[in-house]
Amino acid sequence: MNKYTIVILSAITFWQCKSEEGTTKTRPANSDTTVVEVTLPLVAENNGKISAIAAVINGAEAKPSFKTGGVIAKTMVSEGQNVKKGQLLARLNLAEIDAQLSQANAAANKAERDLTRARRLLADSVATLEQVQNASTALEVAKKTVDILNFNKQYSEVRSPINGRVVKQILHEGEMAGPGMPVYVIIGTNNNDWKAKAGFIDKDWIQIKNGQSASLILDAQPDKSYDMYVYEKSIIAGNANGLVDIEFKFKNQPSDLAAGLLGKIHLQLTNASKELSLPIESLTRSNGNNSFVFIHQNGKVKEQAITTGQLLGSRVQVISGLKADDEVVTTGAMYLEDGDAIKINR
Repeated sequence: MNKYTIVILSAITFWQCKSEEGTTKTRPANSDTTVVEVTLPLVAENNGKISAIAAVINGAEAKPSFKTGGVIAKTMVSEGQNVKKGQLLARLNLAEIDAQLSQANAAANKAERDLTRARRLLADSVATLEQVQNASTALEVAKKTVDILNFNKQYSEVRSPINGRVVKQILHEGEMAGPGMPVYVIIGTNNNDWKAKAGFIDKDWIQIKNGQSASLILDAQPDKSYDMYVYEKSIIAGNANGLVDIEFKFKNQPSDLAAGLLGKIHLQLTNASKELSLPIESLTRSNGNNSFVFIHQNGKVKEQAITTGQLLGSRVQVISGLKADDEVVTTGAMYLEDGDAIKINR
């Protein structure tokens, strides 16, 4: 290696070291303070009254389907139409089923001829009793196959099981229907089976009891209140937002309602309490109802896990994890780590 190569390598090494020096950023632990703003949780009196958006439904609901699968040849009704119990709604293309039925009938005829021949041969002592019995069993199986296919052909059409209105058509002509796959959704129009359904957060759901009184005010009738009671509480969350459904029944069945009317359901719970809430911006991390905030303690911050509830506009309900006198960081919370020193902008 000559002296010129050594000089060039030394220069490159020196330049790399200087570059690394210039790009390295270090922050001595707790040497800097971050200017933040803090707030106290807002305390509100909970008077035990809760409400939720409710929709009127009819207790009679049907989702008729085909027993067998196949291609839909024709649909007879569309969304919005009224239907009567037993009315034909849709029919499958019967080409495949008819071919299977023809094949089964041919097999049954052959089995019957085989049995007749076996009996003649038995009379001539050419066939055995076992062969006759086997032929008899084969005929019986063939006849049952024909019965099954006739039954399936009978249920290769969909009829309405109730009087009602078609609110949704799921499958259309030319589409493939599987066994048990609903073709329509039908809501009953019987005036003696109206209900209301509403979704509640888990904290409210757990406090509501079956049989508890409630009241419903419809958007279409703001001056009228319907007396209701809790009929059935769902045991699983049925909505994407995690709300749990509760069904309410009318104490006196009205006759002038329609499925889909919206309103608000109101209940009075037995316990009153104080509720805390925080600005949404104070949450640094959130996963469902599990969230995290920073609280101020002696010039530093501590990460605190809290349980949150429903959204209240620009604020969020705090169910547990905070006290009313905790100073919670709002502005600047996203730039902090547990234990960081802070300076409060009062």
